Amino acid sequence: MAIEGALAELSIQDVLQLLELAHKTGVLTVRSERLNDEAIVHLSRGAIVFAVRRRSTRRLGQLLIRAGKLTQRELDRALELQRSDPTRRLAEILLEMGSVIEDELERQLRFQMEETIYEVMPWDEGYFKFEERGEIGEQRLLARVRVESLLMEGARRIDEWTRLETKVPSPEAVPVLAANADREVTPLELRSDEWEVLAEIDGDRDVRQLAADLGRSAFDVAKIIYGLVSTGVLEVTERVTRIPELELRGAVDDVETLLRGGRAEEAQKLAAQLETSFPERADLAVLSGRALVAQNRMRAATESFSRAVGLDPLSMDAHYLLGFAAIRTGELERATKAWETFLRLAPNGEQRQLAAQALASLRALTQLVRRVITN
Repeated sequence: MAIEGALAELSIQDVLQLLELAHKTGVLTVRSERLNDEAIVHLSRGAIVFAVRRRSTRRLGQLLIRAGKLTQRELDRALELQRSDPTRRLAEILLEMGSVIEDELERQLRFQMEETIYEVMPWDEGYFKFEERGEIGEQRLLARVRVESLLMEGARRIDEWTRLETKVPSPEAVPVLAANADREVTPLELRSDEWEVLAEIDGDRDVRQLAADLGRSAFDVAKIIYGLVSTGVLEVTERVTRIPELELRGAVDDVETLLRGGRAEEAQKLAAQLETSFPERADLAVLSGRALVAQNRMRAATESFSRAVGLDPLSMDAHYLLGFAAIRTGELERATKAWETFLRLAPNGEQRQLAAQALASLRALTQLVRRVITN
């Protein structure tokens, strides 16, 4: 049974508390139209066992490298294995490879889940939907986080952010060296964590990106930057968005209008421009792929959808469309893996039924071909 509603009527804190009290197992999806972002949270008997934001820059592999627990070569090998089977989680692959011990994986996974929930808690607009899925409880769970402890810490952070906002307006704020920082002043005695953050300041990365690169929480980095701004070492500027969000939405709507009007070539050119401007956006890679499909350029479309999957492994649209594009280019194995991943992520609905039917037909065809060839 699905549970859904608006965050304006029921906060994410209340939703999580209800799911914990009811010992629910399933998938909670939270979307914010204003932020153009979403979070996906897996629960097992009321405890959080997986959580990720679509626009998050915090990746498990980079966290482990930053902590000195993994090498880049080991990560590249693990990602190669994951690409060959997207249904497998990176943590499971690293564990099987023997690259990281289970305790360290659990610690980093807990950090990743906790920070995701803390970042989603302030969302006061958007929608949530929870769907029960019994099979989640059967997977190997490397980390579990209790909702109760998260809510207490999350409430404390929200309160403290009101103080930090006087000097650090948001996680999107960009810290820079103060204009008078190079003048002769009394030497400062900074803590090791302050030096660590200061050494990363480049005038380009915002608080959230700095935190991801340092393997720290955005909240902790914001507190350090707040202190450095207070002492006159740093200043903070707001990042200038490449295209205002409303303008970007309008451009996406223009692509959709062109596609509906059968003007596929114009749609693809505009979609490609948007993807070039925002190379980190999986949804724009999907849009480019759809425009290429409309031109019957299936091989190029397949690569667009594959690129979207690389940017956002949890993008259901990317996996769904990748399967249908790959089948048109004769890449049966690629289509199979794409639909298997989609079915693992997708809620019940028409798309899930279509993908299940397509996958069943593809498997039947594959078996028939093997029988004919072997006979």
